[in-house]
Amino acid sequence: MSRNTDLFLAIGLRYKTEKSAGFLVFKKDDKIKYLFLQSKGKYDIPKGLQQSGEDDLKTALRELEEETGLKVKVVPLFKKTVEYFYKWEGVLIRKVVVYFLGESENDKVRISPEHDGYLWMTIDEALIRIKYPSLKNLVKEAERFLSRLK
Repeated sequence: MSRNTDLFLAIGLRYKTEKSAGFLVFKKDDKIKYLFLQSKGKYDIPKGLQQSGEDDLKTALRELEEETGLKVKVVPLFKKTVEYFYKWEGVLIRKVVVYFLGESENDKVRISPEHDGYLWMTIDEALIRIKYPSLKNLVKEAERFLSRLK
């Protein structure tokens, strides 16, 4: 648990926990490009809520298929967990998101109705367009990880 979670428990604040999992998908061209889905002008990666009986990887793979139609080669040893809190309809929600890294051989994305479009972006393009700090950090970590594999 995080320091915030411990603090909320210590002062008696109640919250609901949601768990999601997703993939940062990349492809190799002349440069590495990452896939981002667009919804209401914001960019994010394929992810979604964990369903009963699923582990993190199964959730991430299901969401990837549902939101993009892609299959990926999962990059071993890359797994990042992010935790944050938000309020929804007056309820405090503790959100835990597990991210995996996957390589796609195919760049033909079939987006779901919940998205407006998609872009394959280099790290420089992604860091300019992405608004979420935790997602920017994820892309930076993935870039460092992949550079060590070369």
